[in-house]
Amino acid sequence: MLFSSWDELRHGYHAGDKDETVRGCARRLDTTAPGPEGDPVLFWTLGLLTLAPYVAFGTPGPGVEDEVVAVLSRVARGDDGRTCAHGWHPYEADVDDVLERLPDYLEVLSSPVDQALDDLLPEDLLPEDYLDELDEEAEPAHLSGPEILARWQCPRTAPGFARAALDYLGATAR
Repeated sequence: MLFSSWDELRHGYHAGDKDETVRGCARRLDTTAPGPEGDPVLFWTLGLLTLAPYVAFGTPGPGVEDEVVAVLSRVARGDDGRTCAHGWHPYEADVDDVLERLPDYLEVLSSPVDQALDDLLPEDLLPEDYLDELDEEAEPAHLSGPEILARWQCPRTAPGFARAALDYLGATAR
């Protein structure tokens, strides 16, 4: 699976061409238009978020970081200050905690069967430690799994994760 190679690269044991893996993800994100079905922009943004530690702390070749920052900047500006009815979004959780569980979250996010289950739990979509640390009155502590899923599917989520990846890289949206 594509995501497993990104995760391998994040952990430092990817056997393939690291820079080409990063550039491939950036190109796909750059050419993908937002869409309702499994939102590909969110998928490729999460891919670059997963690859951000390599870009920030590894030894990427010339131009790799610039390419990633340019694409993430475009996505980060994608919500154009739009508001929504949600008081909270998944990109507000600790990025490193999200990255550790992202393969599991992507499985739920990409599976209509998992999404349709009535027993979808908050911890299926957010780090349990994060949920445990929250004040019981704060969102998302009192949200159900389907309500948290709605936050993942919100059009503001991909731009939020793009900004989180830019922060990881020590960059701001251009």
